[in-house]
Amino acid sequence: MKKYLPIYFYGLIILLEGFFLVFSEYYTFNIIKLSLGISLIIAALPAFMAVFSKQMKQVQITYHEIHALTMLVYGISILLFCNTIEMIISFTAFLFIFYMFSEIVFCSWLFNLGRKVVYKIIIVRFLLGLATGVGTVAAMNSSSFKLEGFGVLFIMVGINILFYVPVMKGNELSDVKLAEKEH
Repeated sequence: MKKYLPIYFYGLIILLEGFFLVFSEYYTFNIIKLSLGISLIIAALPAFMAVFSKQMKQVQITYHEIHALTMLVYGISILLFCNTIEMIISFTAFLFIFYMFSEIVFCSWLFNLGRKVVYKIIIVRFLLGLATGVGTVAAMNSSSFKLEGFGVLFIMVGINILFYVPVMKGNELSDVKLAEKEH
């Protein structure tokens, strides 16, 4: 449990930021900008901690490393370059389009490892990527609920991260049992 705490923390921050955006109509531009920028920079820190602890498999390390770097760049970009709500919306749309592609690439990457693949993980990741892409297009086409739509996408991503930890634990236990059988 303790070694997965940074991942839980990183998923929780993203989830909370999603709820913040769902209710963003009550906040000023500066509060939204600061909340998005600072919270995702903070979320990147435990994601990097999980990566550098190297207790995960190479694919998981690389996956979290890419997402940690993405969150860090996104948070800094929001703080430094976004002067209007439209710019925040554009940067956030780009973030989720990237997320969509990274989820789908992650699925194909798992198939190319030449190892046993858990199809449930592949299907969930692929559907999450697809839902993120469709959700981004839907949010961008909404005239008055863009940030709220992105909030729902942040919630989906946060929940995915939180639910993925038990899967990683299960895979770790399977690997231990497999190693014990080989000896």
